[in-house]
Amino acid sequence: MPTKLERCVKQLIEEGYEEQSAYAICTASIEKANAKTFSDYPQAVRDAAERGIKLNEKVNNRCATQVGKVRAKQLAKGEPLSLDTIKRMYSYLSRAATYYKPNDTEACGTISYLLWGGEPALRWTERVLKSEGEIE
Repeated sequence: MPTKLERCVKQLIEEGYEEQSAYAICTASIEKANAKTFSDYPQAVRDAAERGIKLNEKVNNRCATQVGKVRAKQLAKGEPLSLDTIKRMYSYLSRAATYYKPNDTEACGTISYLLWGGEPALRWTERVLKSEGEIE
């Protein structure tokens, strides 16, 4: 599957741009898009992160990497996220969903998944990435 850059360059070449110009225009456009931030995630994402923080505190913060703990704080505070961060969230949440066991509130898989915003964050990140043309 072609990357966003490849699709963009191909389209501009079809519109009559030289390859080098098309590449420069597309690269600049993608960099600008990546500088964009998003803070419109649902309250359910914030709630899941807050729940993950509380559950992790109950197990003496033994679960999750430092990145996951920082992500949870960002989400709980409603801080804006870059497109690159949203891509990483989607990647993690897509893989980690299999470790989420809602009834096992001491399992690190469950806690970590919640720290990243859980199922609501997976749905939100997917929606954002589709609207930005990052995934189909």
